[in-house]
Amino acid sequence: MLNTGLTYAGLVLGFVNVAVLYPRFLPDDEFGLTRLLVSVATIGGAMAQFGLDNTIVRYFPYFRDPSSRNKGLLSVILLVASLGACVAMLCIGLLHPWFTEVFSDRNGLYKEQGLFAMPLLVAEVFFLAMRSYSRSLRRTVVPMFLREFLLRVLQTALICVHIVVGLPFTAFMLLFALTFLLCTGFLAFDLWRSGERLVPLRDIRLPSRLKRSMVVFSFWTVAASVASVVLGSLDQMMIGALLGAEALRYVGYYAVAFNFGAVVSAPMRALSQLAIPILADAWKKKDHDAIQVIYVRSAAAQFTVGGFLFLVIWVDLSGLFTLLRPEFMAGYGAALVISATSLMNMAVGLNAGIITMSRHYRVDSITSALLLVLNVVLNWFFIRRWGIEGAAWSSFVSLAVVLIIRVAYLKKKFDLWPFTWRTLLVPVLIVGVGTPLHMLPSTGSALIDMVLITTIATVVFWPLVHWARLAPDITDRGVRFARRWTGRA
Repeated sequence: MLNTGLTYAGLVLGFVNVAVLYPRFLPDDEFGLTRLLVSVATIGGAMAQFGLDNTIVRYFPYFRDPSSRNKGLLSVILLVASLGACVAMLCIGLLHPWFTEVFSDRNGLYKEQGLFAMPLLVAEVFFLAMRSYSRSLRRTVVPMFLREFLLRVLQTALICVHIVVGLPFTAFMLLFALTFLLCTGFLAFDLWRSGERLVPLRDIRLPSRLKRSMVVFSFWTVAASVASVVLGSLDQMMIGALLGAEALRYVGYYAVAFNFGAVVSAPMRALSQLAIPILADAWKKKDHDAIQVIYVRSAAAQFTVGGFLFLVIWVDLSGLFTLLRPEFMAGYGAALVISATSLMNMAVGLNAGIITMSRHYRVDSITSALLLVLNVVLNWFFIRRWGIEGAAWSSFVSLAVVLIIRVAYLKKKFDLWPFTWRTLLVPVLIVGVGTPLHMLPSTGSALIDMVLITTIATVVFWPLVHWARLAPDITDRGVRFARRWTGRA
């Protein structure tokens, strides 16, 4: 619950930053550059940590031993992360002239500021590695707080300082990169505070068979690590490369649209932080029944909550865009498609995590590589033809193909299936509640309209969900909380 609360608090701050403050007080191309560099760092960071995030979680049960500091796993993790970060920074530096040509814009912003991708990438590599280690220790709250909440608070403070002082853009970018580095430093401090210490590499003794297995697993899961962040980040990079001198402006428009879609997928991020280590233990114990239960319950919870959030975005999207400058309406169609993509991803539960934590992790790697290839190829054609809405459709089609393959594989190989007959009720409920809400007359105020429509959607949607038993884990807990609260009142 705390992870979910932090996620949504961070989403509110992220919306204020990405959809209101940054576009209003930074020129469109400067705002677009911040999004582009974050995308470069996100994809580069996922590649540079060589699949560590999944490897740590999957193999931690074999290292768990507090008396030996978990057999020195943290030292190995940081060594690999350091090597990866150095290689990635070298690549960014050497390829800077080429990136300058690819991401060329009328003001030459990437040429002047593009190397700020380096500190962003370093922060990303070490944060991903240490976050996975924290997750394995079942310490999920602090990483979630740092990435989903504190980072947004620091960036809100930065833009407020910029509004008051009027920072030069180079100083702004320096402080922007510092917000990411601070959060990574705080995560390192939290691990140290919890008693985690480094072990000299000469004292680490791992069985040769386990080392080989980990190296092979890491090699195969690099694609999965990249694919987990590709939707949105790769889109923004290719928008920056394909739309010419005005590309950075459109990167900013797409970033705002993507932020709306990210609201729908937030429950999945919070749930995976908790559930993936449990899946790793279940596979180690060969507890097939537990995995099936997690699969079904995660799909039901994610699809229902995601369905409600998609409904709210769908009926409120016009009002949300009135809060922005008119130019940002270019992202309206993309925002709807991205929201639908997020909902589709949530409908299948934790299927990618189930495959990754199994002995058949190569299937996840192959399908992740397929997702990357499809996304690049479709982006090449769709962006050139339909602009930023084409990027959104590219992600939708690519992910749909991969999800169908993964669901079919789990059914055929392990007889695991995430759906019940109640699953069909979620889209029926979305359409049934959303269609009449679109027909309501306007009050003349976008804010009042949004509050009114959201309230009606909530009051109608959730009682029907409870009555139909679509997500009993959520609604039963909500009812118990309401009864306790009412009793105290």
